[in-house]
Amino acid sequence: MPDRFRHIAALARLVILDGLRSHALIGLVLFALAGTSCGLLFIDFIPRDIGRAANDFLFATTWLTGFIFLLFHAVQVMAWDAKRGALHSFLARPISRTEYALALYSGLAVLLLALNVILGALGWGVLNIIKDSVEIAYFENLSLPFFLLAAAGLYWIQMIILSVILLFSSVVRGSFPVLLLTLCYYFICNGLPVVRDSFKEGVAADQSKAADVLLQWLTAIFPDFSWLDFKTLAASTDQIPSPAQLTMPFAQATLYIAIVLWIACSIYKRRDLQ
Repeated sequence: MPDRFRHIAALARLVILDGLRSHALIGLVLFALAGTSCGLLFIDFIPRDIGRAANDFLFATTWLTGFIFLLFHAVQVMAWDAKRGALHSFLARPISRTEYALALYSGLAVLLLALNVILGALGWGVLNIIKDSVEIAYFENLSLPFFLLAAAGLYWIQMIILSVILLFSSVVRGSFPVLLLTLCYYFICNGLPVVRDSFKEGVAADQSKAADVLLQWLTAIFPDFSWLDFKTLAASTDQIPSPAQLTMPFAQATLYIAIVLWIACSIYKRRDLQ
């Protein structure tokens, strides 16, 4: 077991160094820095509730940056590439396919965490600058614990998508099909709650029972990302959710990630490399 962890850690370091060497992380930080700096414009263009608007904008910038990282870096790293032959080279050494898959996921997760930490620090600084520049009536509350909770929720959503990218990469070859499948998965996850709510309102309860059960089961495959969206708590005076409402989504998301990784590793072990 210790050897397995060493193999995973060694390959994860290679993935991290490769990401830094390709300037993927640096370029995204500069892109997000420009977007985060635009948050200062909220002082002049929004007359009321500046705190909530600036907070939402900064978290949206962080999410967009992480999503770009997932689609245009993580997909490229994980996708099967016959021309590079990278997977053959790694497996020629004493490392199993499970270790290879987990190392890819771990390395990209660390890069994603570093990106979120940098952007979170920038966003927190911008929010404090805005708060100190306006009257308290326009920016009533700014909570560091809830800001960290919102950042953690955002990171967990990205970790879910990253695990799904690994799953798709184990099933199909090529970065473009994985990219399309990931986009479809993301859109279904965001659209399924809307369909479920509209279906309940438009159809009688006795007629929609079977369809409602089906939509509920589909949530197990396409999770509702809004469960992990806590960004409104960081800069508002809304009622604080109960501890169960704050911890249960993270537990469910962690279980979902573990199941998806297990399925991806199982497919990797049986996949023909040719």
